[in-house]
Amino acid sequence: MTKIQLIAGIASLAAALSAACQRTDVSASAAPTGSFVKIANISPDTSVPLRAGDQVKVQVEVDYSLTSNAGTVNLVIQAADNSSLAHNMEVLQKGTGKVTLVAEFVVPHSSAVQIFTPLSAQGQTSTSTVDTRAYKVISK
Repeated sequence: MTKIQLIAGIASLAAALSAACQRTDVSASAAPTGSFVKIANISPDTSVPLRAGDQVKVQVEVDYSLTSNAGTVNLVIQAADNSSLAHNMEVLQKGTGKVTLVAEFVVPHSSAVQIFTPLSAQGQTSTSTVDTRAYKVISK
């Protein structure tokens, strides 16, 4: 191997490593292709404001499709400042279906309560596959 061939080989290797290090995998935050989650029904109705200090039971019916072998759908309830109010989770198997998630909490003195239903494949540490709703909060 000549010196020029060696330099060309090292340059090619360096370019390949640089490209690999700069590549980002955007699918890492989304559930597998074809997966989705949708809030089909929520109770109480989001058009009715919640009253600060009241105990509330939220029931969310979720339609989903999961293309990986297993995963989870979560019910995450947060105040407007993103503080956690309640959480529930259901383990899913590959396929399409409906699941009902329920959680209870005391309505905080906040401007709003946010409802999130993220869908994740087994082993995912984050996801962008999510549906959301929000309640306005009023004082008693």
